[in-house]
Amino acid sequence: RIILADDHPLFRAALVQAVHRVLPGADIVEAGSLAEARAALGDGASLICLDLHMCDSTGFIGLTELRQDFPAIPAVVISASEAPGIGARALEFGASGFIPKT
Repeated sequence: RIILADDHPLFRAALVQAVHRVLPGADIVEAGSLAEARAALGDGASLICLDLHMCDSTGFIGLTELRQDFPAIPAVVISASEAPGIGARALEFGASGFIPKT
C-alpha cells in the first residue's frame, strides 16, 4: 500500500500512473492533505510519498510529525522546491529519499 500525499490532483494522478507503470496492481491511496495522509497511514502502508507544501503543512513539519508517529513507514519527499540542499535536509529530517518535481 502506497500513499501519495500532494495537494495538486493532477500531480497525484501523474504519480499514480508512474507507480502503476513500475508496480502494476499496486494499492495506491491518494491524500490531498497531511490530515488525509495521516488517516491513511493509520490503516497501514509500505511507503508514503509526501509533498513538502500542502494546505495544512509547510516545510519539514509534516515530515517530522509523520516520522514521529509512523517511524516504521518509509517516507519519500516530493517537492517543487529548488532551494539548495533541500534534498539533503529532507534526509536529515528522516526522509528515505527525495524526488524533485522537476
